[in-house]
Amino acid sequence: MKTHSNQCVVIVDGYSTGRELVRELSSRGVTCLHLRSTVEIPSLVAKCFDAGAYDKDLGYLGPVSEAAAALAVVQPDAVVAGSEWGVTFAEFVAQDLGLPTNRIETISARRNKFDMIKAVRAHGLHVADQASVGSPHEAHLWATLHGTWPVVVKPMLSANSDGVVICHDHADIDHAFAQALYRENLLGCFNDRLVIQSYLAGPQFIVNTVSRGGRHCVTDAWHVAYRAVPGGSIAAESMTLLDPSLALSRVLFDYTLEALSALGFESGAAHSELRMTRQGPALIETGACLMGGAMDQNSYRAAGLRTQASRYADVLTMGVDENDSANGSRGYAFKRQLAKVFFVFSMAGEVRGTNGLSKLTMLPSFHAHYRALGKGARVWRTSDSLFCGGVVYLVHENREQIHADIRQFREWEAAGELYAVAAATSEESLMS
Repeated sequence: MKTHSNQCVVIVDGYSTGRELVRELSSRGVTCLHLRSTVEIPSLVAKCFDAGAYDKDLGYLGPVSEAAAALAVVQPDAVVAGSEWGVTFAEFVAQDLGLPTNRIETISARRNKFDMIKAVRAHGLHVADQASVGSPHEAHLWATLHGTWPVVVKPMLSANSDGVVICHDHADIDHAFAQALYRENLLGCFNDRLVIQSYLAGPQFIVNTVSRGGRHCVTDAWHVAYRAVPGGSIAAESMTLLDPSLALSRVLFDYTLEALSALGFESGAAHSELRMTRQGPALIETGACLMGGAMDQNSYRAAGLRTQASRYADVLTMGVDENDSANGSRGYAFKRQLAKVFFVFSMAGEVRGTNGLSKLTMLPSFHAHYRALGKGARVWRTSDSLFCGGVVYLVHENREQIHADIRQFREWEAAGELYAVAAATSEESLMS
């Protein structure tokens, strides 16, 4: 299957932005194989997975040892995660095949949110105070001893904002446990314990990286605007690209690269979420794969920015000497300001009209709207970072114009002038 001149990469669970990685690798002549870590594709992403993008879909080959044995015949050059679902499986398979991957002895620190913060703290970096708790009673006791509200409760082994609740009192803690404890989370893991942490006050950022041979390169970084939603969760409203030359950016980058080393990152992509607190940067969590959400190449190009998937493809296909994506960099280049804007729905319902979306072209910085919904599409009340309604990209020379256009977007949205949505019935809302 593999020729001398053709590289072969196995992508495990290539959902979400895994689709961007396979496209980048295929454009470089790489043979791309897809491997599942589970018998069935997770229902949340089953409809958006395109097996046709791969040279071959291997399906599920069994647990790690069986999958590695089957892949040994293929002799791939790399086995990598295509989404959060495939992180642990990909790293263990790569380890069994003797291929570059992250440090296996620290794998729990890259998936378990409690172990992650513990490892970063042990490295001397600022993080939240925390405890692993198995009951509301333990959580109430910790919160009382901590003595400062709000606190945050979240699952240990999930992703995005799944199950994250900002608790302002003991009643909120009870609500968080009722919602998450002894339930299956977004990634299919069972929540038998939760994490309770001190709340990190300050603006939130994402720093994306690729690593090779223990050297880390920043590919892009963003300021993320959130809004609180009923139930104590948060929802991303927009992401604005950071100027890498700013002092703030350099502080965030330096912290992130140190955290990656503390977590055992050596080979692959990562996306780190941080808050800039009064005490400096503090890690919220790091995912050992590409950033999820949206990574649409044409809009990135309009801003003079390469996507993280493109930089990761460089790491997987180029030699170290010729590959600037693996040489340890605290910056990136861009020519124009760039923002991604997400729709926030206040209720579950059905899209009855989309004519209002034409207003978007009136925004001076409007560049594109990807994956728009059509009439009849179902929407759900926005309560985490699982986007619905598509992603709007704004590109402009002037940052203030970007901010003005985001404000105008929100005004139209609040007035119901973009998507026309009919509220779902009580039964439909529960199903959403």
